[in-house]
Amino acid sequence: MHKILKFNVSCSLIAVMAGAIAAPAAAQDETAAETVGVEEIVVTAQKREQNLQDTPLSIVALGEKALEQRGINSLNDLFTGAIPSVRIAPFVGRASAVSIGMRGLVPFDATQVSRDPTVGVYIDGIYLGRVSGLGLELADVERIEVLRGPQGTLFGRNAVGGAISVVSKRPTGEFGLDMRAGIGNFSSRSAAAHLNLPEVAGVSVKIDGLFEQRDGFVRNPLRTSNDYGELDKLGFRVAALWEPADNLSILYAYDYSKERPTNLYYHLDATAQAASRIPTFVTIDTGRVHEARVGLPVPVNPQKADGHSITAEWDVADNLTIRSISAWRSLDSTQWEQDGGMLTSWGPNRLFGRLSFANVSQNQFSQELQFVGEAGDFEYVFGGYYFREKAQDVAIVYSSGVLNATNSGVNLFPEPVPDRGTAIPDRASQARVRSKALFGQVTWSPSAAEGVHLTLGARYTDDHKDGRITVINGADPNLTFVFNSKRLDPMATLAYDISEDVNLYVRWSRAYRAGGANSRSFAFTPFGEEELSAWEAGMKADLFDRRVRLNLAAYTSTLNDQQVDFINPANVSNTETRNAPEQRKIKGIEADLTVVPTRGLTLTANYVYTDAPPTPVRNPFTGNTELVFASFTRKHAGTLAVDYEFPELSFGQFRLHLNAETVGDVPWFQTPTIRTEDKVLFNGRFTLGEVELGGGEWEFALWGKNLFNSTYELLNVNLTLIGRQSYAPYNDPRTYGLEARMRF
Repeated sequence: MHKILKFNVSCSLIAVMAGAIAAPAAAQDETAAETVGVEEIVVTAQKREQNLQDTPLSIVALGEKALEQRGINSLNDLFTGAIPSVRIAPFVGRASAVSIGMRGLVPFDATQVSRDPTVGVYIDGIYLGRVSGLGLELADVERIEVLRGPQGTLFGRNAVGGAISVVSKRPTGEFGLDMRAGIGNFSSRSAAAHLNLPEVAGVSVKIDGLFEQRDGFVRNPLRTSNDYGELDKLGFRVAALWEPADNLSILYAYDYSKERPTNLYYHLDATAQAASRIPTFVTIDTGRVHEARVGLPVPVNPQKADGHSITAEWDVADNLTIRSISAWRSLDSTQWEQDGGMLTSWGPNRLFGRLSFANVSQNQFSQELQFVGEAGDFEYVFGGYYFREKAQDVAIVYSSGVLNATNSGVNLFPEPVPDRGTAIPDRASQARVRSKALFGQVTWSPSAAEGVHLTLGARYTDDHKDGRITVINGADPNLTFVFNSKRLDPMATLAYDISEDVNLYVRWSRAYRAGGANSRSFAFTPFGEEELSAWEAGMKADLFDRRVRLNLAAYTSTLNDQQVDFINPANVSNTETRNAPEQRKIKGIEADLTVVPTRGLTLTANYVYTDAPPTPVRNPFTGNTELVFASFTRKHAGTLAVDYEFPELSFGQFRLHLNAETVGDVPWFQTPTIRTEDKVLFNGRFTLGEVELGGGEWEFALWGKNLFNSTYELLNVNLTLIGRQSYAPYNDPRTYGLEARMRF
């Protein structure tokens, strides 16, 4: 009752603020020309085009210009908190293996093929089943929409934390070329090209290409190998839009991407090993290093992803559109992790340089059919969804060399040696998924009650998942699992327009994350789904002749049957996942403010407060009470940004972008009572644009990220309790560069 009262108080505060600020907004002269103001943003969060301010849901939307100014070229660029609602963290230090979460729901290990994420990632309406392979999806983006909170109705399974929807630009049918190239420190170089071809016989074609390379941040003394933190990306996309009639369009797209990065370097914080066992070349790192402690092999991480999609839209009538989205995707992702000697026990003649190999291969097919329309006072979305996935993973642990007899150096093996001799691989598993769903959402805006909007929705899901562990320590253990679930997840929203510019809403929704099994265990015992229900109250307001935009949301959520990883003393190096009966409570506030005080100047602030206290749960293997913490989640997170367009000159226009992002301050892995350092990163971009030259329009930019070279730990692996080390990968150092762009 006390927590319900707190939520009601939050709703009341939002309503009071809305009433207080709506009055001056209504008093503005409606006939005045809006020469200065916040731009209108169109989103498709509810499967139809809507004004962001008219969508009763907590959303952050970034368009092409905002993405460019912030230097966001992939979801990995959100590591630092450019969108404070989104928490993206590396799986230890592996390249391209990430965990994505929102509202305190960030899985530590979402790389297993038998487990699912908490946030759904969608590219042009297509759900990506695996978190790997997300490096090149932003080749030419129209906007990114971040939908905060459970999205169980329209976006379905595995969206308990929210959904990230990336929308690509479609072919225009008119000739146009957009090219850019850049250079920077650490020998970075990048290039991108986007070509629109003229329409021929009703078909418009668009071709996108992307290339990016960068040297590593930490030099490897073994010069025959690679450095730590290298980047190498290459990708392209071809889209063809056929419009045989004014009311019918069919869009085919194919994309291919290839990456070859290397893993991050592990800085040493502390060791619990005896001084006599510490190699003479190993010292505690007091800050960022530029050269590794010893030369070891650092392989690249080859990763390939490609996919075909067909999106057909038929405007049957002025008030009905039928949309079909069909997609086939495949992924082959290899992760090599060189720990630099941080994980193992030290001493003369001991193995050194643990080199972990993991591979995930996956293919998926999805089909979605939508009916989007309106009838009288009603707007509706109905549809069906089918998803099929096959995936497998394999992992082998090698050692790079052995410490010499005097503990003063490493004798490298000609080839890495499996730690278990001939018993390889260490583990391997397979998983299959079949998911079917029917969904619907109806919004009633009664003519008799102007400004009132009631939305009801639900999704029925039939999930099946099965799999088996094919190898543990080189042998087939014959372990299998099966997960089945049939469920209905409802949603209800009541919205009220106080005025044309101020809207209030209250929303209740439910979503779930599918069950599965833990492929890192020795039992492969299946676990069930976890379910999250949430209340959310919000306000969206454009004030003072649209010079101020203030969006607020307050929420409280309850996670039932949460999936928790436990340590079984019988196998301390592995984890076992079970559904804990204890409920987990999370609540928070999200605020997004945009101010345009004068022509050319835009001030933006985003703030997120997440109260996700540790939940005491009982370890079923020991009977002891343990605390479950919100991984990678800050209590307070925010960004500030300033954008200024200087008065236009005869030869072009100067633009300046500066932003600050809160980073760090997240629980340490295996020692969650200690948190990483709290830092603020500053980024900037100075642009000269609209330069007419050689028949095209040019743009030149100087950019910098982490301008003051702040250093913090992305996470910390603390193994001192078992007599080993505490080590961590660091954030990117200061990077900067020049970029040129040409359009015609």
